Amino acid sequence: MKKLSEMDNKELFSVLAGSDVVGQAYLQKIVRAYLRHSKETDRQDDADLKTMVKEYLDGKYGDVNMEA
Repeated sequence: MKKLSEMDNKELFSVLAGSDVVGQAYLQKIVRAYLRHSKETDRQDDADLKTMVKEYLDGKYGDVNMEA
C-alpha cells in the first residue's frame, strides 16, 4: 500500500471509505487536526485531503507522531 503522502485525493477518499481500519484511523486523525487548526487560527479556506495530509506532515497542525 502507498503511504498517505503519496496518494491523490481519490485514493485518500478510498482510504476513508474502505476497510483499512488503521489507514482510516490515521486519516481521521489528520482531518480532526486540520479542523482543530482551522478553528484555532480562524482559517477561512477549504483544504482537500491531499492538502491536509501534506500540511499535517509538514507540522502545520502541531507535532507529527506517526508516519504516513
